Amino acid sequence: MTQPPYGPPPESGQPGYGQPGYGQPGYGQPPGYSPPPGYGYGYPAPPATEGNAIAALILAIASFLVCPIIPAIIALVLAGSAKRNILASGGAKQGLGMVTAAKIVAWANIVVVTLGILLVVVGLVAFGHSSVGVSTGS
Repeated sequence: MTQPPYGPPPESGQPGYGQPGYGQPGYGQPPGYSPPPGYGYGYPAPPATEGNAIAALILAIASFLVCPIIPAIIALVLAGSAKRNILASGGAKQGLGMVTAAKIVAWANIVVVTLGILLVVVGLVAFGHSSVGVSTGS
């Protein structure tokens, strides 16, 4: 004697061989409807962020707070390395935005420091020349 497809579930809680299971048409669902879509194993993991991109951005920002030139130069080197690694990974790594930000911040720091040094040198030269021409009057 076989159990009807719309009858109560078997005693063990598991459908018997050949019996429709949970979520399959014929058991708990009106006929003519398909089962709900499965959820699988979840969402795929996002690509990993390149470590050199993170380090480059941190050094570029730190170059404004600490020794200005050296961390900015190291950030530029790391940014170039990170960009090569990201492009070579074929989409397995991300971080091109961080690389771009690190380059912009590092170059901005280098330009600001260079202009500051030039301004100080020009100011010292101008001050030196103006004090040479002044006579003491004695």
